[in-house]
Amino acid sequence: MRFARFEESGPLTTIEVGALRSLNAAVLTARYELQSASAVWDRLQSGGDVADMHEAKTTFPFYGEAVQEIARGAAAYERHVALTAWRYTAAAVVLGVTVLHRVAEAKPPLSAATVEELCQEPTLGRLHEALSVPVAELLPEREHSLLNEREDTARRWARVRDGVDNAIELVVEIAADEEAAHPRTKDDAAGYLLTEHCPPHTDPVYHGVLEPLFELAEEVPFDIARIIKSS
Repeated sequence: MRFARFEESGPLTTIEVGALRSLNAAVLTARYELQSASAVWDRLQSGGDVADMHEAKTTFPFYGEAVQEIARGAAAYERHVALTAWRYTAAAVVLGVTVLHRVAEAKPPLSAATVEELCQEPTLGRLHEALSVPVAELLPEREHSLLNEREDTARRWARVRDGVDNAIELVVEIAADEEAAHPRTKDDAAGYLLTEHCPPHTDPVYHGVLEPLFELAEEVPFDIARIIKSS
């Protein structure tokens, strides 16, 4: 699995590195499992189309029934994996950005209690806050870069931040549709966990956000290593 190399004598503590590495492994595993689950779901959708054509010429519906029954389980599993992936990926980004920020500004190491807290799924607002840290400005410039890396990095982080902002809005819309008492405003929804506000009968709140969040979660440890190497 891909993970940045950190020297034992470097500025990161053992608990910081251990937490970053463990979350990284969880994120990569969840990402691979989600890809597999999505492939199964796509295959079953195609199978459903074939079953519809097949059973148009027969009075026996068992082929279609079997595909539909399996597809329901596959859809539920795909969502379960996606929500699990979200929990670890969002935590990896928040922890990673926090460590990156403190290393870039030469601040003291995080306490064990703080690291443990940051390893838990963050609220949508806390994730949005982490994505608002100017990571692009904290990273050292690469020599002989043909592209404006800082602008590209800033754009990518902004896109994911906007995606989380949209997710917060969706949580509010779902609550209104469900006639739930809370959340009623974006500020209120920012204090909630996505995994607890993504009902199975609604479109996934994480849609369009999880995949680019995977990429940021994998990049952050390498960004931390770059800052350490340049200091």
